[in-house]
Amino acid sequence: MIEVKTVTFRYEGSGINALRDISLGLERGKIYGIVGPNGSGKSTLLRLLNGLIPHFYRGEMKGRVLVDGIDTREASVAQLSRKVGLVFQNPEHMFFSETVYEEVSFGPRSIGMDPEEVKESVRWALEEVGLWELRERSPWSLSGGEMKRLSIACILSMKPDFLAVDEPTIGQDSLSKESLSQIFKRMREEGRGVVIVTHDLEWLDELGPDEVLVLRYGVVIGRGSPEEIFSDIRNLATNGLIPPYKYIVDSLLEVS
Repeated sequence: MIEVKTVTFRYEGSGINALRDISLGLERGKIYGIVGPNGSGKSTLLRLLNGLIPHFYRGEMKGRVLVDGIDTREASVAQLSRKVGLVFQNPEHMFFSETVYEEVSFGPRSIGMDPEEVKESVRWALEEVGLWELRERSPWSLSGGEMKRLSIACILSMKPDFLAVDEPTIGQDSLSKESLSQIFKRMREEGRGVVIVTHDLEWLDELGPDEVLVLRYGVVIGRGSPEEIFSDIRNLATNGLIPPYKYIVDSLLEVS
């Protein structure tokens, strides 16, 4: 379980708190959607979960983040990577290996898995995202959707308990979005937690998260089931978010 306990964080050199008094708990076997306008603290919250804050992104942090009881301030990012894996919005910028297989094997090798475990983890991760047959290809020869799935495989190969993903559907076509949905649903079925930051509420609703959190100005202003959050058309619109189509239709029918 991940516990965020009354966390306030301000980036070094900034006069504004990116997060303010955030408290929440995240469990394995569930999908969480995090939505909110630009600058609301969504990506900052993801960076808290695996220790990038405060170890990599410097600033003033108050409160605690516990991952299975481990304080993220007292564990290294490498140690935490086996607990919480973070997929960045544009991870393809970080690819550096000659083949898909080598790219995915880097993470397990860097955290000290033995050679046989690395082989097993890489194959499992690539099969999970449907890229095993492309293992000898160059990462840069892949399509945009395949690159996104490769970035997920790179994290999955370290077998984290939680997968945190920042804006997975940006630039993806409908088939790629559906592929991502199936991956995240399998993660949930396998007992892993999935935390997704997205502006794509239509896709998120179709994915069927267990809970949705709404952030604004670094504060959680809403948390509930997709139906509870998405049916509040006025609140979403106030925060610059476009509700899923079916909720807009339902709202218009109620008015008429």
